[in-house]
Amino acid sequence: MASSDRPAPHSSGLYRAGMFDAGAWLARCFPLGLLRALAGFAGWLYAVTHPKRVALVQRNLQLLDASLKRKSAQRVYSEFGETLVDYFYIGTRPPEKAVRIITKSEGLEHFQTAHEQGKGALVVTAHFGLFELGGLMLAQMGIPCAVLTYPEPSRALTEWRAAFRRRWNVDTIEIGADSFTFLQIAERLRRGNFVATLIDRPHPTDSTPVSLPNGTAHFSTGILLLAAHGGVPVIPATMSRQTDGTYHSRIFPPLFIEERGSRAETLRFYSQRIADTFLPVLCAHPEQWYQFVPLSPDA
Repeated sequence: MASSDRPAPHSSGLYRAGMFDAGAWLARCFPLGLLRALAGFAGWLYAVTHPKRVALVQRNLQLLDASLKRKSAQRVYSEFGETLVDYFYIGTRPPEKAVRIITKSEGLEHFQTAHEQGKGALVVTAHFGLFELGGLMLAQMGIPCAVLTYPEPSRALTEWRAAFRRRWNVDTIEIGADSFTFLQIAERLRRGNFVATLIDRPHPTDSTPVSLPNGTAHFSTGILLLAAHGGVPVIPATMSRQTDGTYHSRIFPPLFIEERGSRAETLRFYSQRIADTFLPVLCAHPEQWYQFVPLSPDA
């Protein structure tokens, strides 16, 4: 598929600062349950009117389970709509109140131990559930955190989302094309900060294949080298929504990157370890895996 034919991972008409302003205003003025219901319906309506995008999402989901049908892919859009409502909700409430949306946590001791050691940590997560909620949770634990992000479709939206995170005392580091970004990240880790990033999106020039139950996907890997050079732990984590609308955070035991043959072999080995860690959660909640771009070479 030519790059010009690839669907964008977002709707250009909706994914802009003005629409995010509107979402935040609605979150301040209306009950959470009502907004979730409306957003879930809007997501479903978007799915049924965009069959090509749904087909792409279905191919991604089938990397987890070949039996997942179109209905599962449509549900991804409904879930994503509800998750966006939760995102606006946590950003428009006092942080100490917003964090209460997490009612179940496992493995918090891994964060606490890394913080006490003072070396910093690289927190890797998937484009799954309300992953932004992890930054709020770290801030409420008193752990300095910065989130890595690619540029948004517009500079206005990039700045909007960075300001949104600052309400939780979470910084944003925009990933650029030069090495200065990596110097920023290395300095953060050296100061004992945590740096959080999504790993399950293919990077144009720095990705490695990982095996999933029904195919191959590509994970971004360059950031793992910084963890290796700094000797900091890599801590996988997920944040999934439960049936009652609250969230379940899972923090998994840390990995320490050690050389395993060539650079490519090392990155592939640890990327696979991370993928294997995520798999049980992804397979349990495939409708919360928000992958709107092709992940597999076959896609």
